[in-house]
Amino acid sequence: MAFAGGGVLARSGWLEATELPMVRRVTLHHPLLPPAFDGLRIAQVADVHAGIFMPPERLARVRSLVEGLVPDLIVFTGDQLDRRQVDADLFVHGFAGVDAPLGVFGVLGNHDHLASPRLAIAAMEAVGITPLVNQAATLQRNGARILLAGVDDLDAIPGWGPDFGVVERSDAEFRLLLCHQPGGWRAARAAGADVTLAGHTHGGQIALPSRGVNLARLSTPYVAGPYQRGDQLLYVSRGIGVGAIPLRFGVPPEVDLVTLRRGPAFAV
Repeated sequence: MAFAGGGVLARSGWLEATELPMVRRVTLHHPLLPPAFDGLRIAQVADVHAGIFMPPERLARVRSLVEGLVPDLIVFTGDQLDRRQVDADLFVHGFAGVDAPLGVFGVLGNHDHLASPRLAIAAMEAVGITPLVNQAATLQRNGARILLAGVDDLDAIPGWGPDFGVVERSDAEFRLLLCHQPGGWRAARAAGADVTLAGHTHGGQIALPSRGVNLARLSTPYVAGPYQRGDQLLYVSRGIGVGAIPLRFGVPPEVDLVTLRRGPAFAV
């Protein structure tokens, strides 16, 4: 994995509003990926938390950073909004016009439900993001196709919730799933997802790697980075924003550039 941007201060603490997230580059190999999609470049944007600590100006810089990576596809893996309804306006102002050749897609996170799931969906649509809330899209390239599916958040408000059947109902050769919380990976594997992209953890947000201390481990074994069970892969982004307090220690904010390659399943 390689890193770019951010600077020395970013490696230990919270980035100031004038700074950009780091770029984490990872390659996920899978034997079922159609040859036409070998080398597919996916920019993953997780846990934006548009709000008090993530104003439109910073969001616009993140958007420029993401588009500067020249990805084939951009995905937002939840918590675009922090918790207030007004955060939808901030998100729209920051990410208006985001685009990629194969499209821009996104799912809801638990904070999007705190703000309002319908409002969060409308905000995504307003900037050009196709919401995949228990829905799927087919991506095509040179006659080949893969499934891109998304599920609702595991902790969705009553009347909402994830339906992993959206993966099972496809006969696509390769199935890529967006699921905000990595805790959904077990259900994702059972449904047949080949690669699952998640966020939610912030990588712990506060961590002391040298001492093995990471707050995210209190709730999930899937803290950050790639995980593998057989031929099924999970990648968990450390994300961009913050939760209740404007502090990240030992876990710099990041945008992820995920490249899919055809071959025996593993991640580098």
